[in-house]
Amino acid sequence: MTALNLGWFALQVLIVTGPAATATLYVVARQIAHHEIVTLREVLHSLRRMLAPAWQWGALNLLVVGAVVGNFWFYQNAQGFAWIVLRLLWGMIALVWFALNLFYWPFWLAQSERRMRTTLRNCFVLLFKEPALALSITCASALLIVGSVLVTLPLTVALMAWLALLGVLTVDETLNDEIATASRQSDPAA
Repeated sequence: MTALNLGWFALQVLIVTGPAATATLYVVARQIAHHEIVTLREVLHSLRRMLAPAWQWGALNLLVVGAVVGNFWFYQNAQGFAWIVLRLLWGMIALVWFALNLFYWPFWLAQSERRMRTTLRNCFVLLFKEPALALSITCASALLIVGSVLVTLPLTVALMAWLALLGVLTVDETLNDEIATASRQSDPAA
């Protein structure tokens, strides 16, 4: 995982490979969470395979993050109650988008129909059906990011693997709970 984290960090610098490296890190985190052995060959294969879907997600991220940051930047000097409300709205959009990013790849990897629309829907379902879980994971991840960046660079390099594992384990647990609930509902004797 250390080598993978360093590789992920290096691939972010190239920008073009950044989204695919992030998606690949989630692929490997999922494999590790499912107790699978991961080889360098599989990692490189995942990196190539994830390039197109990762850039689709990356383009949408660029659009949303650009809009939120642009609104904060261009209207930073605007004053009045309406602007305070708008800033709170932009902040909420940023927080929800951050949460969606934590759970996007775990859902994408877990579903049979790997489409962005389906994955976004599943992320929103998690946010609305399990708001306490989603909010606590999102806040814990934000604190982990801030703490890692403030404390030391080595923690920052390892950060992405922690976030990927946290997202994968949260989605896996949620999906397992949904399956168990559906099984109990279909078999009243259980």
